[in-house]
Amino acid sequence: MKKCALENKITRWTVCSDSGKHWTLYCGNAKHAMSDIETDSVNCIVTSPPYYCLRDYKVDGQIGLEETVNEYISSLCSVMDEAYRVLRKDGLLFLNLGDTYYSGKGKSHGTDPKSSKRRFGLRPVDKSGGLEIGIQRKSVIGVPWRVAIEMMSKKWILRTPIIWHRESALPESVKDRPRRSYEYVFMFAKDRKYYFNRQPLLEKKIDEDVWTILARPKANGGIETAPYPDELVERCLEVGCPDMGVVLDPFVGSGTTMRVALQTGRNAIGIDISPVFCEYILKGLEEQKCICL
Repeated sequence: MKKCALENKITRWTVCSDSGKHWTLYCGNAKHAMSDIETDSVNCIVTSPPYYCLRDYKVDGQIGLEETVNEYISSLCSVMDEAYRVLRKDGLLFLNLGDTYYSGKGKSHGTDPKSSKRRFGLRPVDKSGGLEIGIQRKSVIGVPWRVAIEMMSKKWILRTPIIWHRESALPESVKDRPRRSYEYVFMFAKDRKYYFNRQPLLEKKIDEDVWTILARPKANGGIETAPYPDELVERCLEVGCPDMGVVLDPFVGSGTTMRVALQTGRNAIGIDISPVFCEYILKGLEEQKCICL
């Protein structure tokens, strides 16, 4: 296993696994780390960035705690600009984003059984002022679509919004609106022609743009992140990444995308700003014999 320190306080591990597959893990800022990745070299990107104002991972420079929605969109889209550069012309990006509600009440209300990280003092969404976009209290912000529209203005082609029906998800603690049971997975392309394999969707005999997948991921040893399930990544790779392709996740968290990519015979690149998450990923890959010493 090769380890080296790059500029901008980024650490990189590059490894050849027992299966002959290669993977690289960067610990540091996603945008800066991607500057080390060759242009037009990635077949598929599958990622779920930190949602706006939902968690504090206690890491300097993290995305998700910006004071305004537009600042969050700008931070995220600057990473997506680099993702555009490294993605092959025939590649696809699958972007999973959840939404957030604007409270404007000056404090958080209720508790969230999903994660203690979701309540971290006075959040921007709890402050008065409409988040500088002029929305009313109790409004859903529309974060996923705001991000998608901004990305489209930066050359990305939004081919389709996929609905991830989060089967058996923990219910929200709300009384005056329907509880949400879905999130978006946006499928973006760089060019009019790209790799897409419809056959897995036909074989499953499912609605092609509504994916009902259990919300609960595999156990992650208690690490405080918000991983998505293996099946969601598998579905994205089945339809959007050729065999032996290179898969990138610039917000890799607990490492789900990397692990699934390697398990399905692909090469993997992961980036995360949290040293705790990166240590967890390295330990997991070693236990799964994905490290050759």
